[in-house]
Amino acid sequence: MYIERGSLVLLDYDLLLDSGDQIDSSAVNGQLKLRVGEWHDLPGLAEKLVGLSEGYEGLVRLTPEEGFGVWDPNATLTVRTSQMAGDAPLRDGMGARVTVKGGPPAICRVYRIMEDRVLLDFNHPFAGEPLTLYVHVREVTRPDSSMRAGVGGSCLR
Repeated sequence: MYIERGSLVLLDYDLLLDSGDQIDSSAVNGQLKLRVGEWHDLPGLAEKLVGLSEGYEGLVRLTPEEGFGVWDPNATLTVRTSQMAGDAPLRDGMGARVTVKGGPPAICRVYRIMEDRVLLDFNHPFAGEPLTLYVHVREVTRPDSSMRAGVGGSCLR
């Protein structure tokens, strides 16, 4: 059975950076189950699966745009170090949980430390990185006829 838009797909995977570092795997986090066209964690993956068949094993390459996105310099914020709460000393690359102007907490990375300021990076840690996935398609379930007809989950059915 071939994968099409709306198919429910179960797959094993290993997610690798160009350096060869494995950053995720179904061996650690369990099989990935996704509905093609509705799963957006890696936006380009579902499109790359279309046309593959149940049992397929191979490599899928994702550009930064298809993966975790390009690194956006506008997703950074410079703050005075005196505004950073906590007792832990700041160091480049460390993760931080911050609240900006009473908003919800956000996870970021300390990108650069200057004399009395720190540059915080709110991009995904792997933004800008091309990705390679080794995938093994374990199971494909066809979309139902209403999904193929474009009605999907519409309240107009």
